[in-house]
Amino acid sequence: MPKHVVILGAGPAGSSAAEALTREGAQVDVLEMEPIVGGLCRSTQRNGFIFDLGGHRFITKDDLLLAEIEELMGDELIVRPRKSVIRLQERFFNYPLEFLDAFKKLPLKVSFKSAFDFLLTWTGTYKNLSDSTFENWIIKRFGKTMYNIYFGPYSYKLWGIPPTEISSKWAAQRISLSNITEVFLRALGKKKNMPKTYATNFLYPKKGIGQIFERMAEEIQKNNGRIHLNAKVEKIVLKNEKIDYIVYSQDGKQKKISADFVVSTIPLPEFVLSIEPKPKDVYLDVARTMNFRCIKFLHIMLNKEIVTDNTWIYFPEEKFTFFRIQDRRNWSPTAVPASKNAITLEIACSKNDDMWLAPEEEIFSRCIAQLEELGLARRSEVIDYFFEKIEHAYPIYTLDYEEKVRIAYRAISKIKDFIAIGRQGLFRYNNMDHSLKMGYLTAKHILHGYPRQRILEIATEDIIFDWQDPGYHDGHVHVIE
Repeated sequence: MPKHVVILGAGPAGSSAAEALTREGAQVDVLEMEPIVGGLCRSTQRNGFIFDLGGHRFITKDDLLLAEIEELMGDELIVRPRKSVIRLQERFFNYPLEFLDAFKKLPLKVSFKSAFDFLLTWTGTYKNLSDSTFENWIIKRFGKTMYNIYFGPYSYKLWGIPPTEISSKWAAQRISLSNITEVFLRALGKKKNMPKTYATNFLYPKKGIGQIFERMAEEIQKNNGRIHLNAKVEKIVLKNEKIDYIVYSQDGKQKKISADFVVSTIPLPEFVLSIEPKPKDVYLDVARTMNFRCIKFLHIMLNKEIVTDNTWIYFPEEKFTFFRIQDRRNWSPTAVPASKNAITLEIACSKNDDMWLAPEEEIFSRCIAQLEELGLARRSEVIDYFFEKIEHAYPIYTLDYEEKVRIAYRAISKIKDFIAIGRQGLFRYNNMDHSLKMGYLTAKHILHGYPRQRILEIATEDIIFDWQDPGYHDGHVHVIE
């Protein structure tokens, strides 16, 4: 068993790996660049209000993972109803999209065009379209009308690049319905099952999603693990195809740390660019072009109890600055003070673009005017507000996404006693439960030789893994490529 493991990042993947490792007696150091744990799933408390970075709910089909989190959280984990809608053309549509709901609420001309498109997709009119781009993938399954009024504008707003430049790999992974036929059949009552990515209820901690990782941090430290906050990785120094040591900055000082095994959950391109001696130019060049979409979160505290009966609302239209709104009371009634509420507005941008650099008061004024137009909140009801910015929110699935990832993986594939996991570590838009499962299985990999490939498949396959089976070989660590 390795005597010492260093984990880069205290998000879902890094925290779960650290908690499982320390539980079995491993010596663990976690380097986290933020002042709190949780990564993208952290929670921020302000004046009695608790905010998340967007919407992070705990859903899993894995009974073993569910048991882990339930045991960890106890009665702090509650069941919440999911209700979400799309705000489009001054109407609210059920989400996921329902054919009859859309048909009834859209203007008559648009409804008939959508219905005609349904017939075209059903009869295979678009079957010769290549599935290579997001645009084609959607048109083949939903038709041009729904693409033009919803999927296209929303995707452009979220990603900042035309849907013709987005890989269909993202659509296949994230769109709930495989084609509009399923929508139509469900609307007619012929298909009862909801799509696999949709759940009507979810589990959620009373005090924000970050409470899971705060509890993990307590367990890690109770088991003698160490968490170093405000610790930013600067260099990954290799020697003989192993990580010799890591240089990180903390409190204005540079520090070094070595380990028998390293787990990275930091952004894959940043890891590649931090390696010394420097990898070949082909790896560095690709890493520099692997970009993330950034998100600015506008958290608004309100002197009113009810904003909406929805957990969240999507806003695909360009005229709205935000692409989604989260209602904090509907996530958890204990996340806000009595008789108050709060909302989080999610605003997509790119690092150093106009939105990223815009003054906060300017963005707030624009957004509150739009909220007043929507009838959701008034300026006079605002108690306070603040912003948070996330640079590495969503890995961007460009058309050459797969090739870039293959090359980046090649740059790190020969590093021994090392694994990269999680959304940032793999440069893959996976869910929180995927990252948690990867973390727990990574501990099994390090301690008991659990196959590496089965860990990496979690983000790409809908497979249940028996990660409680230790998977022993001969009691030594096996790094399986």
